[in-house]
Amino acid sequence: MIQRSPLVALGSVVGCCLLMGWSATGPLTLASGSNEQVQPKMGVATDGGFFMAWFDNATGGYDVRANRFDASGAPMWGPNGTLVADRSFSSTVDYSAWVCSGNRFAVTYNDDRLGGDRISVSLLNSSGGILWTNTINSAGAYVANPKVCEDTDGSIYAAWYEGTGTKVQKFDPTTGAAIWPASVLVKDGTATTMPADLWPAADASGGVMVSAVRYTTFTGAKTIKAFRVSSAGVLGWSAASTAPSVVFSTGSLQIGNFPPCKAIPGVGYVFCWYANAPLQCHVQLLDQSGVAKFGASGVPVTTTTTNERVSPTFAVDEAADRVYVTWAEHVPASSLYGVGAQAFALSGAGLRLWGNSGIMLSPIATLYSADFTAVTGGSGRATFAWQSSTQYGFDTLYANQLNADGTSAWTDGRVQVAPATDKSKMASVRLSGASVFAWGDGATGGVDILAQRVGDDRSIGGNPTDPADLNGDGLVDGTDLTIVLAAWGTADANPDINDDGIVDGLDLTIILAGWN
Repeated sequence: MIQRSPLVALGSVVGCCLLMGWSATGPLTLASGSNEQVQPKMGVATDGGFFMAWFDNATGGYDVRANRFDASGAPMWGPNGTLVADRSFSSTVDYSAWVCSGNRFAVTYNDDRLGGDRISVSLLNSSGGILWTNTINSAGAYVANPKVCEDTDGSIYAAWYEGTGTKVQKFDPTTGAAIWPASVLVKDGTATTMPADLWPAADASGGVMVSAVRYTTFTGAKTIKAFRVSSAGVLGWSAASTAPSVVFSTGSLQIGNFPPCKAIPGVGYVFCWYANAPLQCHVQLLDQSGVAKFGASGVPVTTTTTNERVSPTFAVDEAADRVYVTWAEHVPASSLYGVGAQAFALSGAGLRLWGNSGIMLSPIATLYSADFTAVTGGSGRATFAWQSSTQYGFDTLYANQLNADGTSAWTDGRVQVAPATDKSKMASVRLSGASVFAWGDGATGGVDILAQRVGDDRSIGGNPTDPADLNGDGLVDGTDLTIVLAAWGTADANPDINDDGIVDGLDLTIILAGWN
C-alpha cells in the first residue's frame, strides 16, 4: 500500500538540543532523547556531508528517524531530524537505508502501523520530506531483514524475508509504485533462504544482487549464496540458469548472523563474515558474473585458528585496489583480547597482503573485551576504529590509520577518539580527508547516538574547511575548478572531493555548490 505523505515538520525535537560542529573536547551528539536511540545506519551525501537513520524509543515504540548532516556534523533537517515511521514495537530487528541520487534517502523497516508486522519502504527528499511510503506486503506471514538500494537507472529495490524465502521488488522512484506485477521469489531449493544484503548489479546491465543465508535446520550449517535479479525481474546470473553463486559453503555461520557485502562497479562483489568451528573471519570476491575469485568458500584472514576471530567489518578502496578487514580477536578460555587487520587486492586471488597473521591494531592484552570494530577506506589509506574495555561499561574508542601496504600512516600510532563510557555497535562513513564513526552511548534504557570525526592527519574533532577549497586559500573559485578539470577522470585524491575513487561530475557539483 502506497502512503502519500506531505512534507513533515522538520526539526521536531525529542529531548535536548544537539551540539553543533565537531569538537576535540568530546563527541558530537547526532540523536538524543529519553530512553534509547540505537542502530545507526550511515551513508555519504554528495555535498561532503552524510545521512543517518536510527531507531528512536523516546516516546515508546522504537520509531524510525532520519537526518542529514553537513561536513561539520550540523543537522540539516533540524534536531533529531525527520520522523519516518511512528511504530509500536517494543524491541528492534535489523533494517536498511540507502543514499539515493539527488541526495534522497531511502529507508526500509518492519512496520506495524497498518496492523500486523509488515515491511515498508520510505523515500525522503533532500530536505527531509517524505516523498512516499510503500507498505509492500499483507499482514500474516513472518517478515524480517528488509534491505533497500538504488539501481543506476534510479529505480528503488527492496528485498525482505517472508515465509521461508526472500522476496525482491522494484519501485518507481517518483510514485513508489511496485513495478513488477509480483515480487520475485529468491529461494535455494527447499532450504530457508533469508536476505543478508542487497546491492545494485556490479555490471552495467542493471538489476540487483541479493546475498542470502541458507539453512535447512536450526542446528544445521548456515551458508552464504548470491542471487542475481535483472531489472526486468528475471532471476539468474545467466539466461541459461537461475542457480545462485556459492560464496561460502564449508563450515557454518553462527545463527542470527547476516553478514553485509558490497558491490564494486565494474569489478564484482566483496563479502566478509565469520564462521564457527573454528571461529575465524573470511573474505570472498565474486566477479561480475558471480564467479568466486577467492576460492570456493573464500579465504580466511589468517592461516592460524588458535585464536578466535569474530565480528569483522570491511571497507573497499577501489583506487588503491584494496579490501581492508578488521576483527575482534580473543585467546580462548582467557581474558586476553586484541583487534586485528588484514588487506587483500581486489584484482588478486585472495593473497593476504599483510602477512599470514595480519596486523594487530590492538595487541593481545588482558582486558574485559575488545570489540565493535569499524573501518573506512579512501585515498590509499584505511582508518580503523575499535572499542577496548577494561571493565563492563568502560569502553574506550580508539583509531589508527594504515597505508595500503600496511605501514603506519600516523607516526604517533593510535589515537583515543572517545573516553570510556558504555558503548554499543558502531557505524561509519568516509568523508573528504576524514572518517566519521558513530555509536550508541549510554547504558541500556538511556542510549544516545554520538559520533566523532577522525582526520587523516590524526586530528580528532576538527571542523573541516570547505572540502571544495582545494588549494586552501579560503575561497572556492576558478583555481579550485581548474584543479578538478585538470584531474578529470583520474583517482587524484585531492580533487576527488567526495572520495569515491574518481574525479568526475560529482566533484564538479561540489565545487559549483560552494562557489564564492
